[in-house]
Amino acid sequence: MKQIGTTLLKRVLVYCAGLFVMALGVSFSGAADLGMSPVNSIPYVLSEIYTGLSMGTWIIIIFSLYIAIQFLLLGKNFHPWRILQLICTTLFGYFTDFTNFLAGMFLPDPDTLPFAPPVVYGVRLIYLLISMVLIALGILLYLEPRLISLPGEDIMQVIAEKLHLPLHTVKMCFDITVSLIALVISLVYFRQFHGIREGTVIAAFGVGKILSLYEPLKPALRSFLGGTETA
Repeated sequence: MKQIGTTLLKRVLVYCAGLFVMALGVSFSGAADLGMSPVNSIPYVLSEIYTGLSMGTWIIIIFSLYIAIQFLLLGKNFHPWRILQLICTTLFGYFTDFTNFLAGMFLPDPDTLPFAPPVVYGVRLIYLLISMVLIALGILLYLEPRLISLPGEDIMQVIAEKLHLPLHTVKMCFDITVSLIALVISLVYFRQFHGIREGTVIAAFGVGKILSLYEPLKPALRSFLGGTETA
């Protein structure tokens, strides 16, 4: 019994660490100002427009909407455990607000740097690279404990099952759809690309590539978690 409790505690701690590291990656992406990853693009743009609510709050709102859509799609097949997605959604939202606060305190704003534009753009690219490294690491830490998925992932799985489509196809369509929605909102309000830029495309492909580089870490992580590879 004690062993089970210790294993569960490890999984919860690694899971929360993963959410925090992902949130830190999102904050680096915001500091880079080259575009957010697709899943965070709508909350980011809305937080830039309606500044009375933080980005973390908008994440909670939009991700909760994804849970509601799951309910509409599944109907009576909607399992009550899916409500638990509100827990990780709220954690991720609060973590994002906290890491945004830290980024505002300690990360130099590229716009204020006394360098030539090419150098400033280079700093933005460095922030973006750090963002992708952190997000990929966060995904690894958050997924391996196999606890609760964030609503953005679950809604893609539900759509794939309902439409009998491959998950990677649904993910591509989902990413394009939310990015286009964020882009339209951005163009209507800012009259320019804001939150959706080249960094969005780079992150969409780059995070997956970087995540594959973490494969050698999985055996040690699974061993630490108590053999979740056999779960």
